[in-house]
Parts: sequence; C-alpha cells; structure tokens
Amino acid sequence: MRILLRPLFLGAFAASALLPVAATANAQTAADFQDTRVEVAPGCAGTVRTGVAVTPLPSNVSGVGVAVLFRADRQDPACAVTATVSWRNLDTGATGSEDVTVSSVPVSIGPFPTDNGFSRALADTGPGRVIVTISTNPGEISVTV
Repeated sequence: MRILLRPLFLGAFAASALLPVAATANAQTAADFQDTRVEVAPGCAGTVRTGVAVTPLPSNVSGVGVAVLFRADRQDPACAVTATVSWRNLDTGATGSEDVTVSSVPVSIGPFPTDNGFSRALADTGPGRVIVTISTNPGEISVTV
C-alpha cells in the first residue's frame, strides 16, 4: 500500500483528503499542475495553483478532488478567477465538469494558514484511469482511482 501526500502547497488538502489508497506499480494517485499566471480583468491578476488527488467522497466512494488556489497581486473580494475542472474516465467513458470560482481573499486550509484564495471540486469519477484538465492551467493529469 502506498500513500502519496503533496508536501507543497497542497499539503493541507492532501493530508486532510487522502486516505490510504492501494496503488499498483506506476499508478499515480496525486499530482500538481504547473502554476499559471492569469489576468482575470484589469487590476485582477495573479497565480493559479492546482492539484489533483484521489480522495474519498461524501458518498463513501473514491473519486477525484481538485484543489484550486489563487494568489492575486492584490487582495480584493471583487477579484476572483473561475476555473473549469473537466475529467474523463478512460476505462468507463464517463465524463464531467464543474466551474470552481476562487476569490483572491486568503483563507486558512485546515491548520495551515495560507496567502491564497482556495476552493475545490469533488468528482465522482468511478474507478479507473482518469484524465483531469483545468481551464486555467496547461496540460492534463492522469490519476488512477
């Protein structure tokens, strides 16, 4: 049994969201997207950090949790970024998406203070190989649920 925890910015998210997950060789259960600079509107810009982790859902099944953090150049409640989280289960063909809006106002995540706005999406992907994309960040991440 292997447990993956993200020691970077998602440390609080991963520590509170991940339970032990059985993983086969080379199966990835958590990963971070590359940080991306965004300009939402004039005077509202910053860096979006995102990460994906296999996580238990409220329905007591495993799925995918996506954490989205926004560190704006200036904190303003009117400054927020909306990211579309999309996923596709390669084994079942199931798909889904959700818009996640993150304010530039910092929040605490668990016991760790942060200087980022934070929000998350939970996806009931079903078991299998899942590809996740986020509209604000380049590329895709593949995890095994």
